[in-house]
Order: sequence, then structure tokens, then C-alpha cells
Amino acid sequence: MNVQRALVVGSTGLVGGEVVNLLASKEIPVRSLCRSDISSPNPFVENIKVNFDRLDEYKENFKEVDDVYICLGTTISKAGSKEAFEKVDIEFCFETAKLALEAGAKNLSLITSIGADPDSSNFYLRTKGIIEDKISQLDFQSLSIHRPGFLIGARKEMRLAEWIGQKIHPAINLFLLGNLSKFRSIKVEILAKAMINCSGLEAGTKHYYYDDFVEKGGG
Repeated sequence: MNVQRALVVGSTGLVGGEVVNLLASKEIPVRSLCRSDISSPNPFVENIKVNFDRLDEYKENFKEVDDVYICLGTTISKAGSKEAFEKVDIEFCFETAKLALEAGAKNLSLITSIGADPDSSNFYLRTKGIIEDKISQLDFQSLSIHRPGFLIGARKEMRLAEWIGQKIHPAINLFLLGNLSKFRSIKVEILAKAMINCSGLEAGTKHYYYDDFVEKGGG
């Protein structure tokens, strides 16, 4: 993969962190935009502390980037309200995409969720659908929208429901056959690898699901 540089937003999260590590292992220079000061011993990783409320002040960091990975996300419990949740999952993500496009980025990868739908009665799925629609209006050469099911991986903060999910979802996968396979849980390392391999793979907007993750991520 011939890229000048990759940019990852949400690199302290479950998927974003894995994307950064995989890119760096390929010796691809990575700019990682973070909300806190984080140092990395890897010479291919440049962590940059930013204030997402004033993201336009960091335009210089979007230059000379071909591939952008938006892995931002939160929970209502962390955000504190639905409004704060939407600010992260819609406003911050969309502003990142706009600045990346203005700086000349060709390819954008976005993580949402299986079932994302701007008309959904479910707040979480509606929010994910809204950001998909907004970013789809931007003129990227290639837009990869990844819709995973439950994520399997070592979370820094594991809530009880997530711990239970980690245990039972792999077994549930066995019963999700045919068209239902898209609802299967996916290992984070497989999803992250698939995101990298799919970046810029197809022109226009392409949605990726479980079977695509396994095929492209080598699971």
C-alpha cells in the first residue's frame, strides 16, 4: 500500500488503537489525533493532542495524508447525555472528514454499526446512520463504511454487560447463518486489518460487513 501518511482519529479506542499499531507495523507513518497527551515509542507514530471542539485549529495535521480512519465513538454513560453523545459521534466525526477532504485526503474509512439507519427509532443506530449520510455527501475518492456487530477485544474499561457479551457472542455466531452473518461479533484485530486493506480499494461509497471483514482481514 503506497501512502504518504495515514491519519487516525479515535486512536485510544478499541479499534483505533489496533489500526494505529497495524499501520505502524507496516512502517506507514501515522498521525494520531488524541484528546490527551500520549507518547509512543514507535518512530512511525506521531500522537497529537487536539481539542475536538476547535478542530479547525489543527488543519496543518491533516496535510500530506492519503488515508483517514475515523474510529471515534463514545457511550451515553461516558458522554453524559444524548446531546454530548451526538457531538462526538456526529459533529466531531463530520468535522474530521471535512478537514481531511479539504487537505486533500483521498480515502476515508468510518466505523459505524450494523443496523445504522438515520430513520431508526433506536437512538444509537439513528446517530450512526446520520453520520454515515453526512459523510457520504462529501466527495472522497473512496469512502469505506464499516458496519460491525459486537466487538471482541480487550477493552480498557470492561463493563459487566460487555464482559458477558465477550463470552457469549462467539457462541451466538454459530447460529447466525446466511443473511444473518452480518450480525456476528468480530475480533477487533480482524476488523482493523480489514479497514486498512479496504482503504481506497473501491471508488465511491462501499459498505462492509462481517463476511467482508473476515475476507479482507484474514480471519
